Amino acid sequence: MENYNNMKKIREIYGATQDEIAQVAGVNRSTVSQWETGASRATNSKLEKLSIFYGIGPECFYEIPDINDVRRDMLISSAKRDKELKEASEQKRSKAEEFAKMLETVSFNEARSRFMFSMKILLATADHGELDALKMAYDINQKMARRLQAIIKIREEEEKAKKENNEDTLFDLLDSFNVFVNPKLGQKAI
Repeated sequence: MENYNNMKKIREIYGATQDEIAQVAGVNRSTVSQWETGASRATNSKLEKLSIFYGIGPECFYEIPDINDVRRDMLISSAKRDKELKEASEQKRSKAEEFAKMLETVSFNEARSRFMFSMKILLATADHGELDALKMAYDINQKMARRLQAIIKIREEEEKAKKENNEDTLFDLLDSFNVFVNPKLGQKAI
């Protein structure tokens, strides 16, 4: 598979700053800059965060050669809705601020519990779903399972290397980098 990089193009179409995207992904601005220049790549979990924020699939960042008109329209529509919500909001907080706050307050265990409950509800109501909608729900679930499987595989490889070779995991390195770049962060993880 060829490697593409649409990070900067997506951000510019949406109209976000690097600081906003850093806030969404839970990284610093220099990390976003490195993603955009190709000096580093966003992890799968960071791509999922960005995917939710932008309203497009995570494959758009590295797997497709260019942003087509349909995806461009999706980005523009999502950005327009963000602006409308911000203008209507009493706090005048941006979508990036709201999104970052939401991700800070939801633990993985809570997200997993909500997902499991939602899946049970989906299965409990499946008898009344249209066949095409059921097939689409199945396809989405399969794609999400493959993404989760990729994250698990990477984490297993890193944990194995840490145990066998005393290598730092990506999270260890990012923590060290953040402390190096901004000593005020202490040992706070990305």
